[in-house]
Amino acid sequence: MSQPSVLHDTFNERQLLIYLPDGYADSDQRYPVVYLQDSGDLIEPNDSDTLLKVRELTAKGELPGMIFVGVASFDRNDEYTPFVSPNVFEPGKMFGGNASVYARFLANELKPYIDSKLRTLPDREHTGIMGFSFGGLISVYTAFAYPDFFGRIGSFSGSFWFPGIIEWLEQLPIRQTGQRLYMNLGHAEGAGRTNGQQWMVPNSKKVYELLLQNGFTESTVRQVIYESEYHSFDLGVQYVPDALQWLFRAE
Repeated sequence: MSQPSVLHDTFNERQLLIYLPDGYADSDQRYPVVYLQDSGDLIEPNDSDTLLKVRELTAKGELPGMIFVGVASFDRNDEYTPFVSPNVFEPGKMFGGNASVYARFLANELKPYIDSKLRTLPDREHTGIMGFSFGGLISVYTAFAYPDFFGRIGSFSGSFWFPGIIEWLEQLPIRQTGQRLYMNLGHAEGAGRTNGQQWMVPNSKKVYELLLQNGFTESTVRQVIYESEYHSFDLGVQYVPDALQWLFRAE
């Protein structure tokens, strides 16, 4: 298979890594868009064969062609977390709290820019947002804060252990407007930890149950728990092609 078509762009001083679907340059077709945290690490060819598998599925007609927009973070610990909290990585320090600013940027600035620059399908049903770890957390936060913008959500080992996120979801007037959420994690992530990360698995399960109680159904939210005793990007990313197929399947 040929090399993927990649664009390097900068918007509001933020680096973007854009993967165009095969055949983009030779057609006038419009495509779904998936916004990816951490510069698109979920489909970075140097990190996994995810993009290759996605392209193969598209070639076989099992997945629509998609535009992927990898968004660089200025400070992921700060931008990807909704509330100021004690820093579990550096005891005695604080971090977090700027997720609302970052989410507003994605919805009100970046998405209109991409929709004006590329041949996108701009509606909610064709707009996804995904990430791993804190990237999964901010993807869910952004999609629920802007449900009319992001209809397809992927959270891979999302950091739902983060203090306050469960309470935020509990008070959020969740509207089931056709959104779909795919979430996964290792069965024993956070086990043995003494900091907040020990709540990784129970909080992730709580998020799933909370959504089922607030308008989502088993056909619109899916949780996959796989065998892993640690927080593994390599394991979690293997589920991206399946997640995309489930999220963007035909109605």
